Amino acid sequence: MIFTNARLIFPDGIRDGLEVVAEEGKIRAIREKTLARGKGTIDLYGNYLAPGFVDLHVHGAVGRDTMEASAEAFGSICDFHASGGTTSLLLTTATAPIDKLVEVLSAVRDCIQRRAPRSRPINAIAGVHLEGPFISKAKRGAQREEFICEPAPESIAGLLEFAGVIKRVTLAPEIRGAFDLIDRLRAHSISVSGGHSDASDEDARVAFDHGMRSATHTFNCMSSARRRGVYRIGGLLEFALSEPQISCELIADGHHVSTTLMKMLYRAKGASGICLVTDATAGAGLPDGSQFSLFGSDCIVEDGVCLLADRSALAGSASRMIDLVRTMVRDVDLPLHEVVMMATGNPAQAVGLETKGRLAAGADADFVILSPELEVMRAFCIGEEIWSE
Repeated sequence: MIFTNARLIFPDGIRDGLEVVAEEGKIRAIREKTLARGKGTIDLYGNYLAPGFVDLHVHGAVGRDTMEASAEAFGSICDFHASGGTTSLLLTTATAPIDKLVEVLSAVRDCIQRRAPRSRPINAIAGVHLEGPFISKAKRGAQREEFICEPAPESIAGLLEFAGVIKRVTLAPEIRGAFDLIDRLRAHSISVSGGHSDASDEDARVAFDHGMRSATHTFNCMSSARRRGVYRIGGLLEFALSEPQISCELIADGHHVSTTLMKMLYRAKGASGICLVTDATAGAGLPDGSQFSLFGSDCIVEDGVCLLADRSALAGSASRMIDLVRTMVRDVDLPLHEVVMMATGNPAQAVGLETKGRLAAGADADFVILSPELEVMRAFCIGEEIWSE
């Protein structure tokens, strides 16, 4: 395929006059636009062509949840998020018993191993993000307290049998055994993210020294500055903001984090230090008033966001990646090419997806076509169209 007459979005800007050649699921070349036309040439009529979005934090959509551990549920989740331009995602678990997490990991591994070149939209699954159970009860948010636990050697060994599937683990650095756990995860090239945590900045620094390089849904369910006696100390938030090597997840849905806080994060981290994530749960894609379950917790969609049914806490978002991109461009007033980097190259790099999130020869042919109004027109994963308006 040759994608022509498009405005290509790169990390350093937007360029006209180029075309993208894709073959066998890979980008073969990016070259000056030619006059050649024929079968396989796709005229994009001046719309934007960006790398496909990469979402590191997706629990569910349209009433389906990762915790169902079924290919049918996974397919529905991928299909919905493809409509928002996501061509790679990490299916994200809730805090649950270890044997339930193993069931989910096994189901995801089966899907990845059995998928065929044209098995859309399952090809979007890049792995699993384990959010818990090694988190803080004080900062659990919508996670179920009864399943929160400290890492035990036998449970970690069971999870690490799926090291090729697990791409990220969210944990609280202050819990007993966290640093040894980080060492074991990093030995298997698994990204470690601090989150659902009441850590001091000292705890966060030690976790960083062991290999933690990310913060989960920054500003949400994490410690911040507090008094220790007569002194003021930082929390995980301040550590993440101050450490250049920490990559910060951001749920830019207009509900989880205010515009002022999003601007503050951008000033602290710059465009290269932010990874947009939806943290979408099963309520995403459902109308207001819809009820759903987050691994046994009753939830509701209300005013475009997901809440526990008693309204005591947020329960993930109801958004797609394109919704976050629009928020960052329109409300935070950031350049489109920088925002696209937060939704593509940054998250891909954060979890080692080397062939994702970039427009370059040799990268996967994952694309999202955007209108000038930032509506998703088409999405391609490994050269196959997985969504069109």
